[in-house]
Amino acid sequence: MKQRMVFGLMAALALGTVAMAQPRTIRATMTGGGGGDGKCTFEVEVDGAAEVEIHGDTGSIRQLSGQKAVWRRLVCNQPLPNNPADFRFQGIDGRGRQELVRDPNQSGGVAVIRISDPKGGAEGYTGDITWRGGNNDWGGTGNWNGRAGEGWGQQRISANEAMNVCRNQVVQTRNVQRGRVAVRMGKFERDGDSTVNFTFTNAMGRTKTGFCNVSRTGQIVQLQMEGGANQGRASLNQALDTCQDEAARQWGIGRENVRVQHGIDPGNGSYLINYQAQDRGQRIRTGTCRVSAIGEMEAFRK
Repeated sequence: MKQRMVFGLMAALALGTVAMAQPRTIRATMTGGGGGDGKCTFEVEVDGAAEVEIHGDTGSIRQLSGQKAVWRRLVCNQPLPNNPADFRFQGIDGRGRQELVRDPNQSGGVAVIRISDPKGGAEGYTGDITWRGGNNDWGGTGNWNGRAGEGWGQQRISANEAMNVCRNQVVQTRNVQRGRVAVRMGKFERDGDSTVNFTFTNAMGRTKTGFCNVSRTGQIVQLQMEGGANQGRASLNQALDTCQDEAARQWGIGRENVRVQHGIDPGNGSYLINYQAQDRGQRIRTGTCRVSAIGEMEAFRK
């Protein structure tokens, strides 16, 4: 009986946490051009603990505890790039604690600031993120960023090199073994770019197809999966939702019986999510999900 009461309490906490975990997003008010130094200022009301996530020109709030946090404003002079140079965060106002918990340079352009408000009642919190230039490359070994300065100039890379760039990019961004990626040359464009088609099988046994656009000097211009537009990096909230849905499906339970928490990411743009599920027999089950950089389930462990 005591054990069931403990599990019941854990389930109740899980229900509350999951209910609060739904993202609330805002599109930034843009005040400047796209060059030079970048800056975003956010202002939110928090009563408890919450995480502010900024990605490109979009912000979202993830509630951790307490009452519902709300946006007041998000103002940027340009979108936050995937790889900002000299990135910095500074808490400006608020009685509690603000800390940077995810640097965009290690997470494909996602900045996450955790706010902890220790007293009762909502408090306004203001913070700044700043950077000096940067780019929106995916990162990883697929982007041969140094070649133009090493005597390559504008020479077009070969078909084999273009296929290698695309294969490396798929390995890095989709967290798939190199031997599971097959590539074939598409066509060379008039501007010198090339198209490379790829197919791979992920750890879930699912076959995926798509293509890369590779510049004449070996840069990834675009990576697109079959059946959708070019996809940027999924947000943390999207990754949490993906894991929550998959855990519910795997255990045959309602989504409300699954609690999810961000783990330690592999470092290639994908997410590691921990889950705790209460099955139909009232037993607590735990495991992990690995969600790809564009939000698809790559691996599920019980």
